[in-house]
Amino acid sequence: MIATIIKIQRKKSRYGGYFYYVFFSTPDRKKSLFSCLYPKLRNWQRWKHVMNIGTTLTNLKLVKGKDKLIDADSKFVVVTENE
Repeated sequence: MIATIIKIQRKKSRYGGYFYYVFFSTPDRKKSLFSCLYPKLRNWQRWKHVMNIGTTLTNLKLVKGKDKLIDADSKFVVVTENE
């Protein structure tokens, strides 16, 4: 799946620190998606460099049984990067 980051919200975590809701839109804008990212988890190293509004990623996978939740462990590929 391909999607573009359209919004990032930083929220206080009940476990300490902060986590991020990252919202995405598909190219046809028919589907809104999101992912939850937490800096204390292993997958953060992959995400922290691409978390910019306007960045487009491909090879995103959905969490099984969820139609809008992107799996934070997806092995995505950057299509276009917005700094």
